[in-house]
Amino acid sequence: MTGIYSVILAAGSSKRLGFNKLTLRIDSEPVIRRAATPFVEAGLGEVIVVGGSDIAPVEAALTGLNVRVVRNENHRQGMSSSIKAVLPWIGGAEAVFFHLGDKPFVKKAFLAAMVEGYRDTDRRIIVPVHEGMKGHPVLMRCGPYREEMELLDGDRGLREVIEKHSTDVLFIEGDEGILFDIDTEEDLRVLRRRGYRVEKG
Repeated sequence: MTGIYSVILAAGSSKRLGFNKLTLRIDSEPVIRRAATPFVEAGLGEVIVVGGSDIAPVEAALTGLNVRVVRNENHRQGMSSSIKAVLPWIGGAEAVFFHLGDKPFVKKAFLAAMVEGYRDTDRRIIVPVHEGMKGHPVLMRCGPYREEMELLDGDRGLREVIEKHSTDVLFIEGDEGILFDIDTEEDLRVLRRRGYRVEKG
């Protein structure tokens, strides 16, 4: 399959919350499913979820959704290891969205806006921003940066590649959904104050 692939990075250990935040349910829907669904519905290309040691409940949360789940055996080495783990699966892609599995509020319409920005310019990297802060997903034409991606180390992910090639970046304004992730109990309280029903998976 050619086109624009999507990679959802979901191999973290959820240390701060003490349980698998990706299976946390927001209005009865698991966080990882909410994060992946807009990419599936966009119909751009294959959607790949990269899991770690606690992969079984993630797979269960994605049942019936058209995604491929890939296991990162080296997930303890940080986010970069998940990027390296998925490289063999994205070689045929024109470009790739990289998203985080704990960001469940990105909208399908915004993905379309990012693709439009990618198509309408010669920029190879599209980065969303909101109120001056960079968020996710990032859309990249990976071919020019593949060798650098293979050398990534630690938990910085693609940040160092993007910073090194800043002249290749187009910034697109998004909403709070590109920033809001689930890391702490305070994040859960924020959701409840906003009227969401939040339950452990």
